Amino acid sequence: MNKPWKLILLLIGIFIAGSVTGALVMQKIGRAALAKRPLPEQWAPLHLKRLVDRLDLQPEQADQLRPIVRRNMEQLNRLRAFSLAETKSGVEQMEREIADKLRPEQRAKFEQMNKEMRERAKRLGHDRPPGGPNAPRPERTRPSGGSPLPPGDGPAAEKPRHH
Repeated sequence: MNKPWKLILLLIGIFIAGSVTGALVMQKIGRAALAKRPLPEQWAPLHLKRLVDRLDLQPEQADQLRPIVRRNMEQLNRLRAFSLAETKSGVEQMEREIADKLRPEQRAKFEQMNKEMRERAKRLGHDRPPGGPNAPRPERTRPSGGSPLPPGDGPAAEKPRHH
């Protein structure tokens, strides 16, 4: 009777060791993938290269597409930065409203919980500033009229030229 329990414990131990090893390997792979992802200022050249390679574009075509890709990638980067800033602002607002409803000891725990979440996000690279170091920073207040875009942005901001 002693043998089956030893075998079961051995199998459980192997399973746990495999799970821990797998989790550590995946965490390392995830961090490596985050470190390799291109910065926003690299998006336009990379996208243009992809178009040139996959569509077998002629040099003249690449020259025509370059300003289109650059302009639109800059717009997407501004939208991304604005969206991230709005999300951060929304989370901060929610945290303030929740904290207002808590007792002092609960508020202290809540603040500690939020601090730990921010530290975890920082360790995982989720605090990287949107748009890279040279990106324009979005406004912190919502534009009038409830528009989800910062002033001067959006499809109407720049009209494509037809040749």
